[in-house]
Amino acid sequence: MKVKTFTQRFLGCILLAASALTANAADRLLIVGDGVWGGWSIDNSVVMLNTADAPDVFKATVNLKANSDFKFLTATDWGNLEYRAGDTGVTLTEGTATPLVSSEENSNDNKFQVSEQANYDIVCDLAAKTIVVNKAAYQDNALNHTALWLVGSATPGGWSLGDGTMLSPTPDNPTVFTATVNLVEGEMKIAVNNQTGYGQTFYQRDAANDAKMVFGGDDNKWNITTADKYKVTVDVVNMSISIIKADSSSVSTLETESNAEAVVYDLKGNRVSGSTLCPGLYIEKCGSKTRKIIVK
Repeated sequence: MKVKTFTQRFLGCILLAASALTANAADRLLIVGDGVWGGWSIDNSVVMLNTADAPDVFKATVNLKANSDFKFLTATDWGNLEYRAGDTGVTLTEGTATPLVSSEENSNDNKFQVSEQANYDIVCDLAAKTIVVNKAAYQDNALNHTALWLVGSATPGGWSLGDGTMLSPTPDNPTVFTATVNLVEGEMKIAVNNQTGYGQTFYQRDAANDAKMVFGGDDNKWNITTADKYKVTVDVVNMSISIIKADSSSVSTLETESNAEAVVYDLKGNRVSGSTLCPGLYIEKCGSKTRKIIVK
């Protein structure tokens, strides 16, 4: 009986140890503070991204304001585990690994800052408990989002923010986000945070132009009328959106001769007359060349 009890306790200790070794430091990391676009709004916090291969390493490339506080949350409300600066506030130096102090270790609510406003590559390693920032290669426009998410009845995840379809930034221009996704008949809009709630600010359809977006405002959504695989491209600088069928055959087989006819399509891939276009965004294809047409 004593041997059985000892064995059970021993196995329990092994399982607890294994659990401790495999547990991640946090499921999420969100940036809040005056230093980022969303300020202290948790709903509009900046989502840091990690991977299955390195779950404790969170990364974000976003704009940080000069001499303005920010810190990191692991939950979508206050009073939970946070990561911050420790005993005193810290102005981060590029390329220098700086201690990332958890609220469990230190109750002082001191924050981080940078001395110059810019887009920064931010890396938080929760296992090593360090933060490193470096100026990003892209500095043409302020970067506010690490990704965007499609939500709505037309999308695979429906209205569940946690199941939103990620729009990823393009490598050459991180203000342009794209995804190829199967959409069904229904409506959708674009979330800036897949971790929080519907109190956040959404990118939504411009009521005057389906090819344009507005940030916030009336709850206008894009309507998908035909189920298909689409390539969705969002430009947050020009506030434009393109929703085009991903299968090129759904548009047409392009002529390649030098005298090919110019053909115009709407954003759903339907051929339209180039002489009677309503206001909106269109795609013109001529041989191997493609260009966007904006009719105002």
